[in-house]
Amino acid sequence: MKFSQKLIFIFLFITTTVLLNIVWQEKIELLKKEKYTAVTQEIQEQTNILVEEKKNATVAIGVSLSFDKTIKEALKKDKAELIKLGELSASLRKNSDFKNVWFHVLTGEGKCFYRSWTDRRGDSVVNNRIDIEEMLKDPKIMTTISIGNYDMTFKVMIPIYDEKNLLGIMEVITHFNSIAKKLVKKGIEPIILADKKYKKQLLYPFTKLFIDDYYVANLNANPEYMDIVEKKTVEHFLTLEKIYNEDKERGNLETLYTVPDIKGNPLGYIILFKPIKEIDMSDIEWMKEEMVYYIVILLILSASIFYYLANRKIISAISSKNRSMKKLNDYLEKALIEEKELQRQQEKERQILFQQSKMAAMGEMIGNIAHQWRQPIAIISMWANNIIADIDMGNIENEQLRKYANSINAQTQHLSQTIDDFRNFFAPNKEKKTFTLKNSIDKTMSLLTASFKTHSIELIENIEEIEITALENELTQGILNIIKNAKDILVTLPRESRKLIFVNVYKQGNRAIIEIKDSGGGIPENIIDKVFEPYFTTKHKSQGTGIGLYMTESIITKHLHGEISVENSEYDYEGKHYKGAVFAISLPINK
Repeated sequence: MKFSQKLIFIFLFITTTVLLNIVWQEKIELLKKEKYTAVTQEIQEQTNILVEEKKNATVAIGVSLSFDKTIKEALKKDKAELIKLGELSASLRKNSDFKNVWFHVLTGEGKCFYRSWTDRRGDSVVNNRIDIEEMLKDPKIMTTISIGNYDMTFKVMIPIYDEKNLLGIMEVITHFNSIAKKLVKKGIEPIILADKKYKKQLLYPFTKLFIDDYYVANLNANPEYMDIVEKKTVEHFLTLEKIYNEDKERGNLETLYTVPDIKGNPLGYIILFKPIKEIDMSDIEWMKEEMVYYIVILLILSASIFYYLANRKIISAISSKNRSMKKLNDYLEKALIEEKELQRQQEKERQILFQQSKMAAMGEMIGNIAHQWRQPIAIISMWANNIIADIDMGNIENEQLRKYANSINAQTQHLSQTIDDFRNFFAPNKEKKTFTLKNSIDKTMSLLTASFKTHSIELIENIEEIEITALENELTQGILNIIKNAKDILVTLPRESRKLIFVNVYKQGNRAIIEIKDSGGGIPENIIDKVFEPYFTTKHKSQGTGIGLYMTESIITKHLHGEISVENSEYDYEGKHYKGAVFAISLPINK
């Protein structure tokens, strides 16, 4: 090989390597942007959920106090000293996230009657607050986030009536501190700000903290991140062009959540920081390793070509074979790239299907929660009316009142447990843990009890105490998809037909078997082999997406390393003959 040819070859090798590296770096940068966008959207969603939860909890307190007879009596007699909400405030501070709740009672004319945080009363607040003005025009439950003399707060106003006469307004005021603490627990650092146009209105700022005339509403704001906002200025964050900003120098993702006023205009802002080192970037690291792998292949291939060119006189006899091998290598490399692209597309489609299944399950769960809540709410209403009736008749005693209160508390605990079960079901937990199948199945069925009762569906369980180590939420969703499929079939049966679902769990060797059987008549034999295919459904297209059983099969086989099968079965139960589908799940018992 001539020297000039060697130089050309070396130049081509270096150029190819550099170009390959540039292409790979661009691909890695694109993946990184997609990851940051997804993380930012999740942060925004978590913040919005916390804000809505705080609003709803504040409404619950306000509604309860609007029926308080002592407050009504105080308004009628114009005796504010009758109102004593100090004990309630102390109890909330001790037993809940409400560490600093303020109570404000106004007259029907919009004058202050009672403030829990000051003795000042008698002043009119209508002219300073458009929300009070709106309330007096159209008395109804109103929730807002507003800025007063002290702080940016959540406010709920409830009209207080004496029969049909408006006595006054009950206002409950809560703060942003609990939201900030919950965000910090999730690894997100918030700086909560009120717009600078409200600075003059904040006569007695609760936190006494300001940045660029913007009031800082979270009491324990991290000084490190306050310093970042101060150096960059608040205006920098308010004018972000993208959903997020990457601060490479400090290693943070930055995003902005806007808090609207009653008319939808910006009232305040939550600047959110997420340390980049806490974001899972393992998929991008894998791409970097893959880049090194291809560069090594290119180096080996180039060395082989260089060797060939340098010694082509010696290997001329086998040159034709070398050409064939090179063609084969090119074909295999192309096939490898196509296979990787196909795998990526399949994984993306699986994720889309999984999310569709999750959203369908969430809709089903919301319906189930509505069923679950109807009876406890009716019981709470009944006991509350009993208390009111006994008080009006003068028959109430401490023991009777305690009994009523205990009953109401038991029902509210049931409502709370329903919400906890719902949250746990949709929690994005991808860590394996050891749990008993009985407890997991019981939690799943508790979400369906009311729906079963409504549709006269009987649940017959025979469950052994078996512990397994797996992804519990994934298994729960898989079981729920099968149960929902059975329920959808059973509700179409004639009213006189007995609707049965059997759940049997037992151990077989080193595996746990879960069998779910119904009395729905079975699956037609000509389609039973297709029920696990994506978008295949035995129902009308308007009744579902057809992805539930496909995702169940994917969860059981790919995520839980188990097996699932379905067959039709005829059986006798309590003297009657039935036919239905039997789904069998086999899972490894990994300790």
